[in-house]
Amino acid sequence: MSLLEIPAYSSVADSVREAALKLRTSGTSVTISAPLDEYGIFSSALIEAAFLDAGIPYQRRLRNEPTPGRGTSVVIHGDRVSALPQIESNPLKFSIHPVEVDALIASGGDVRKGLLSPVAISAALSASISPSGNKTRNLLPWALVGNWLSEGLEYTYDPVYTVLRDYLCERGIIRVVALPEVIDVEPRTIPGIDSVALDAVRRRWSKFDLEGRAQSLSHLLKPLLHSDTLSTARLEELGWHRILAPGWESDMASQIERFLVSWKSTDTSKRQLAGDAIDNLLRTGRLD
Repeated sequence: MSLLEIPAYSSVADSVREAALKLRTSGTSVTISAPLDEYGIFSSALIEAAFLDAGIPYQRRLRNEPTPGRGTSVVIHGDRVSALPQIESNPLKFSIHPVEVDALIASGGDVRKGLLSPVAISAALSASISPSGNKTRNLLPWALVGNWLSEGLEYTYDPVYTVLRDYLCERGIIRVVALPEVIDVEPRTIPGIDSVALDAVRRRWSKFDLEGRAQSLSHLLKPLLHSDTLSTARLEELGWHRILAPGWESDMASQIERFLVSWKSTDTSKRQLAGDAIDNLLRTGRLD
């Protein structure tokens, strides 16, 4: 099953498939125009990976206000829409926006809505253009970033994030592990945790059975349940569902946190920092 076969993508699947086909056969260089922000960085990187795998020439354009190039273009936008705009012709232009979708249908028939981020849509476009490409697969773990950075996990369970996480895990693209199993954790991802207690749990983790692991980690995280910094939903992800990919010692949340510290402290060289981040993702599949 491809990403586009996940029910959360049903409202955008036809547009993404059409765009992938037209981009593969356009025969011209493509401008990837993305906002100069975190969403633009990861969206552009995912699309670039597929273009490199497929041999599609392109140029990257990161701007505060992304605009299409003179020819074939993929343009990433930040404003929410109910449906993706139609693909334009002469010249070809595919616009990607955050889209509110029916992410999951509960057993009782209730529909759980969520936001399909531009990063998640860019990942699906990438996988449609180059389904077996090495760079494409290496970057697919980052399909989660858009929803990780959004507000969804600040309030409650994010069904889009969960569905994407489970899909990537089932296909061996990522591993979902508990906090003590990550070698290199950025402390700022989980402020207030007792680092001495965490080290003690980590040393004994392999000796615990499932019940022992659950009890030890629950005890470790319990003081943070009333934190003003982390929502319960995000704390659960950071405690039990850390994202690792092949070759990673540092999980996704830790890599993002370190990048954001640099990103938010930089005023004059954001374009250079963004370009370096994308280039590193394309070379290694990692941010650090």
